[in-house]
This record gives sequence, structure tokens and C-alpha cells, in this order.
Amino acid sequence: MSARKTQGKYFKHEDFMLMKEVDLKPSFEGFAVGTNIQVLESDDLKDNFRSDFLCILLVMEGNMEFRLNLKDYNLVTNDLLFITAHTLKQFISAKPSSRIAALTFTPDFLSKQRFPDNFMEIMDYFSSKHSPLWSLSQKDAKMMVQLFAELENRTDAAIAHPFGKELVYHSFYIVMYELAALAQRYTKQDTQLSPRKESLVISFTNLVQLQFTHQRNVTQYAEQLYVSPKYLTETVKEITGKSAGEMIDSFVIVEAKLLLDNPRLSIAQVAESLNFSDQSFFGKFFKRHTGLSPKDYRINNKIIP
Repeated sequence: MSARKTQGKYFKHEDFMLMKEVDLKPSFEGFAVGTNIQVLESDDLKDNFRSDFLCILLVMEGNMEFRLNLKDYNLVTNDLLFITAHTLKQFISAKPSSRIAALTFTPDFLSKQRFPDNFMEIMDYFSSKHSPLWSLSQKDAKMMVQLFAELENRTDAAIAHPFGKELVYHSFYIVMYELAALAQRYTKQDTQLSPRKESLVISFTNLVQLQFTHQRNVTQYAEQLYVSPKYLTETVKEITGKSAGEMIDSFVIVEAKLLLDNPRLSIAQVAESLNFSDQSFFGKFFKRHTGLSPKDYRINNKIIP
């Protein structure tokens, strides 16, 4: 059984926009923005899924619960959530009156634009070393809603305006730069860390998200990033508190739990999907990191194959 078939749903941006529960209208390929969106529950989103787009979600009213990489996040009014493209996602619940502002965009949307030279550096708040959840003050939340609304208005008027596309991009820049400014207050940053090291860790994390099911060798990742395994491990440890190997293992464990939560898969199939040589080796790996055998994990979580 292939890994793609067992790792949950995968939504491309264009397909996600077609869902009736998603009140966002994309005006450009790989980009959409909206405010005052009523949160509607969707069976598709209640299963684990991944996507090819990033999302910034701000709760305007109400409360809701998301699960990212199997970790629960309870969002209330004025909370801001950053969701990266390949993060394992699951929508748990929302109060019926909940309303949000949301911005979605794909890496391709970013790569096709002529953004300022330091633009990718200011998006450091999407890095895995930071919590994806910010609890904004009422003043900061109001400012972000206004910026989202301005971007939404620019997007709606883009076709009729001779410089509509350029105005959308500039409005998008403003949102991102304001978020970077807020990051100074809502994230804990080590000012001694170099942008180059942070960029390396972000690149490493992105590679691991794409390759961890078949590649768990630190040396192979180091070669792809043109650094030594020792330097990669030391840099990842300095910024995240985990070694490169520990980072890789953490992705494998999250995926293993997801697959074990599927009662239709045998433990042997889970091991095969994650490219372990055999079920026994997978069981030892899983127990070393969780304290439970795969079978005991299923028993504890009442998962009956």
C-alpha cells in the first residue's frame, strides 16, 4: 500500500477553493483572501489532511479547535493561527457563530512574484521553531482585520483597475510586514541567531516534510543542503532545541500515529508505508520514542483493526 494512499487527504489550493464550506474566492492562481467568513463544519476537513498552500487564520468572533501535527489548538476571538503547507491538519469543531478572516497562498504564488529581497526572511514566523498560535491584543487584531479587508477589496477590484494586480501584491506585502513586526512581540526570538542559520533550518524542515517517509539519513539531507552533517545537526539543535535526527524522527512518529489511528491498516502495512525494513524494526522504533508498542498504542486509543 503506497504512502500517498495512507497519509490522509491532500488538497490542492484550486480544489480547496471549490468546497462549498470554504467561503473564499481566489482572484489569482494560488491566492485567496476573505474576511467575516462564517465557519462551516466539513466532514472532509474533520479527517487528517495536508495541502499545497499556507494559511493565516484570524478568529474575529467565537471559538474553534484545530489539530496540527496531532497537537490540539483551541482558538478564541483575536487568536491568529499560522498553518504551513505540509503540516498535518484537522478541523475539530467550531462554535456556530464563529467568524474568521483568512489568507491562503501557495509557495508557487510567492515564487512567481518579484518580492523584496528580504521578503522570505520576514516570513520567519512560519518557521517550525515558533508556536503557530498568537493571542493578539484587541488593537492588533483589529489592525490585522483591517489589513485583510483592504487586501480583499484590492483583490475584488483588481480586474477593473489598470494596476490592480500590482496593488494586490503591495497590499499583500503590507500584511506580511505587519505580521513580521507583530512577531517581535508574539514570538520568542533569539536575536543572536543569523538569518542564514534560520534559513537553513527552514529549508531542512521543508525537505523533511517532503521526504521523511523514505529518507531518514541526516547525511542525505545535509548533501541536499550543501552543508556537512555535523553543521546541520548543530544548527538545527541551536535553533530548535532538537538535533536533525530528532527532528526527522518527530515527523515519522506523527505520521506513524496517524496511520495507526486508521483501523483498516495492519501494523505491518503501517511499517511498510513508512519504509521500515520490517514490522519488528518499526515496533522498536515506535516504542523507543513513545514508550508504547504500536499494539499498545492502539489499545490505549481504543483503535480496533
